[in-house]
Order: sequence, then structure tokens, then C-alpha cells
Amino acid sequence: MAYDYKRYFGEIRTLHDLTSRPEERTWRLSAPARDSERHAIVLYLGCNVLRTSHLVQTVTALFDRLGLDYVAVGGPTYCCGIVHHQQGDTDAGAAMSQRTIDLFRRYEPDEVVMWCPSCIYFYDEIRHFEFPFRVRHTTEFLVSQLPRIPFTARTESAVALHAHGLGEARLREAEAARTLLRAVPGLRYVHVEPDLRFGRSCAPAVQQQLGMETWNEAVLAEMTRAREGGATTLATLYHGCQRQLCALEGDGMLVEHYLTVFARALGIEFEDQFKKFRHWNDPERVLQETTPCQLANGVTPERARSVVTDTFGPGAPATRRDTPS
Repeated sequence: MAYDYKRYFGEIRTLHDLTSRPEERTWRLSAPARDSERHAIVLYLGCNVLRTSHLVQTVTALFDRLGLDYVAVGGPTYCCGIVHHQQGDTDAGAAMSQRTIDLFRRYEPDEVVMWCPSCIYFYDEIRHFEFPFRVRHTTEFLVSQLPRIPFTARTESAVALHAHGLGEARLREAEAARTLLRAVPGLRYVHVEPDLRFGRSCAPAVQQQLGMETWNEAVLAEMTRAREGGATTLATLYHGCQRQLCALEGDGMLVEHYLTVFARALGIEFEDQFKKFRHWNDPERVLQETTPCQLANGVTPERARSVVTDTFGPGAPATRRDTPS
């Protein structure tokens, strides 16, 4: 049976529409005009982060606070092509990755700041793409901005990082995230060695390879090591990690994305609705909560119910049919 791309990308877009309103979005989901305005930085969000709209709100608010000349883009229009590649549609995946670079070019950027580890992996290690501009992960870019970042609050907490240690890029990004956490006033960083079984990111393929029982045990063991070091928060590095690990939050251990922890020290915070809905485990309550966004974005009640039940219903995995991170 052919892979259902419409369903896959449709779920991403629907979750985005159920957790954000049009007037809140400063990021772009459509292609720019060929004579689009120039921006020094393209913040490339990828696709799957739209499931966790609060992270898009957080990173764009931080870029705004820094006064950067940037444009944030993402969604299926800017797909890197990894989903198609993994399904064997390699020509389509290559064409999509090239199309996305062509869209970046319209902004004439000096730099592209990438958010998604799957996009980076596909461009760097699958396609071996030669970029016409500088490219860095968001963690590495923010480290370069640390001298300009105006912290306004202390964070009296001990935080460990759920990192990934497979591949040189993942090691760099993890170290950059540690640097950001250590820079937060009042924060005590607790080091936990990455479990190599988690692979490059917390993708469902890793769960399938390990088996859910083993995967859950590995996460809980990491939480135990963090707790033994005195940590009360396990900070996730990627949006996929946050979606997958948040359901296991408990026993005095918070699961928060590293950027949530970092931005809080600047007075920037957006609610992690995905985590809240996972813990509610109640589709009817989620549907009631998301009604304003549903109406604002024209999501039909049938569509909303289908996606909410599939994603946040009893026994539903944190991400279903979610190939990359």
C-alpha cells in the first residue's frame, strides 16, 4: 500500500491549527514570491515542530527579542524530503529538498538557522548537500548570540539534558544546548551521559527498534540518573524528544524543552499544550479546550475529533505514524 502522505502532513497541519491562531503566527507556511524581501537569516523550522506550536512561538519570540532580521518558515511547503526518502520515493525526496533550498534563496539570506535534526541529517548525511549560505542548528546559533541575550530572571532549578550522542552534528548540538543551559542565571546543570540507544533523535523508528518496553525503561533510567544528580527537570533537545518523553513526566521530574527553560529566564514562556493534552488523556476535554483555534482556522469538528482522538486519546502514542522527528 502506498504511503499516505496526505494523512501524515495533514495531521501536522491540523495539530498546528488546533494549537495556534492565525493572528499569533509570525512564521510563514507558504512559498515566498520570487521577488520576496531580503532577510539576513532564514529560521528553518521544518515540518514536525508544528505539532508543538509553543516551541515555534518560543523561538520566534526569542529572535524578536534579539532584534534579528529574520524570516521563520516551515511546514509541508518547505519539506526537506526525508519522509519521501524513507518511504522509497527518493527522487521525490531529492526534488523537495532542492525546492526548499530554492525557496530559501528567494530571501537572499546570509545564514539559514535550522531547527529540525531530521532536516539536518537528510541534507548533510544523505544528500551531502553543498549549501550556498552558512547553516547552523538553532542551539549553535543561539550560543553565538549569548553576549547579546538580556536575561531578566533567575531560574532556581537543577536541569539535566536529554541529549543524543550518535553523529558529530548531534554531539555539537548537545554541547551547544549545555552551554545555553549553563548560561541561565541560577540554573545548576546536571550532566547525564547520552544513551546511544536513542540514536540521532527520539523518532518512532528508534522505539520500534528497541521495543516500547525497552524504550520506556531507557527513558526512566535516564530520569533516575538525572534525579540522582539532583535534577528536577529533564530538558529535551529536539521537538520529537519533547513529544515522546513528556508523557513519562512525573515523580518530581519535569520534562521541558531546553528552549523553554532558556527563554523563561528572559520572561518568554508559552504553554506546552501538547504535553498538557497528553496528560489529560481525555479527547473531549482537549476538543473543548481547542475549540477557539478550531473555529479560527476553519477545522471541521469531524477532522478535529479524528486527530485529537488519534493523538491524545487513551493509549495513543505520543506520535503516531511520525516517521522523522
